[in-house]
Amino acid sequence: MTVNSNGGRTRARRVVAALTTAIVAVLVVLVAPPALADEQSPPGGNPLIWRADTGGDMLDSFNRNDYNEQDGAPQEVSSPTGHGSALQFTLDGGDQRSELLPRVPDGREGDVYYYGYRGQLADDFPVDADRFQIFMQWHHYGDEGSPPVAIAIQSGQLMITGGDDNRNERYEQPITRIQPGDPIDIIVRIVFSRDPGTGTVDVWSQGRRTVTAFHPPDGTLYDDGDYMKVGLYRSEDLTDRAQLTMDDVAVGRTRAAVDAAMVDQGASSSEGSPDASPEESTGSESGLRTGLAAGTLALIAIVVAAVVVVRRRQKI
Repeated sequence: MTVNSNGGRTRARRVVAALTTAIVAVLVVLVAPPALADEQSPPGGNPLIWRADTGGDMLDSFNRNDYNEQDGAPQEVSSPTGHGSALQFTLDGGDQRSELLPRVPDGREGDVYYYGYRGQLADDFPVDADRFQIFMQWHHYGDEGSPPVAIAIQSGQLMITGGDDNRNERYEQPITRIQPGDPIDIIVRIVFSRDPGTGTVDVWSQGRRTVTAFHPPDGTLYDDGDYMKVGLYRSEDLTDRAQLTMDDVAVGRTRAAVDAAMVDQGASSSEGSPDASPEESTGSESGLRTGLAAGTLALIAIVVAAVVVVRRRQKI
């Protein structure tokens, strides 16, 4: 049987061209940074709202008053990760409160904000205490009662907690296990609403999404708004000394903006989490390098196959 060699070569070239187009499409997808889950870019302005000044007077980044520092003021220390300043909060047995107010917008009905926090527990922090030890909270405007949303350390867990059963239903939602001396590296997303069906809390710990769309039983607002506090606030019944270092805090309209701010002078919040899914990735360079490596191998395999096809057709 006779075959036109020019026709065979033309068909082979078409196959190679089609394969090249497919390769380019695949590489575009691999090179593009992964989208972050559950966020949309704001219609204007910087998506990063605020970040504590870790390069200068860190205490000056916060509003302060005697009530919040009734059991001691935080001390400015060197960052445990070596990127600037940090704040150390200490409460002795029987002490209750040492807190600061970040200069950020209050959460109101319909608002969605992302809050990044990085710190480290002291080696003797009483993580197994059966009473609350709050280091981040979003408190309602009313003077009485527990906050709608707080991040606490209790019973060996990092957890979301709120309410007190007197005015609103008390709840606890575990985030992850924690031990003395452990680092804390979290991003918290809050949809603020008095409607329990609308108000939600999501948490990424060490870059992995560990809480997804949790609905506090009475919503994330108890009145017209929530204001943010950081530091240490705990039960007066606790007799052990508690100390933690707050290394970095940032607030923004997207997780990407908050994560970028936290990575700016320290380790990425996705570091150490190889099992983070692509939609929960923080866009670290390691993921990009992995994608490029896989794309390169696929490209080589496809090109080799195309060359083999061309040579075979040339011999017919």
